[in-house]
Amino acid sequence: MYTLKIPKMSCGGCVNTIKATLMKLDEEALINIDLPSKQVTITTDLPVESLKSALTQVGYPISEVN
Repeated sequence: MYTLKIPKMSCGGCVNTIKATLMKLDEEALINIDLPSKQVTITTDLPVESLKSALTQVGYPISEVN
């Protein structure tokens, strides 16, 4: 499980794009998005580098991973 901080996430459209991008990588992933804190929690077996790369490509770079 990863908690990703995404500073550029600011609206419902951002949330939809981020969720769709992550679901393309892993349809089985459990994703929880908290817009006010700009955090995404994802449970997946994928390496975090794959998540970072995909989100950066759609305009939402990750600033922090826990």
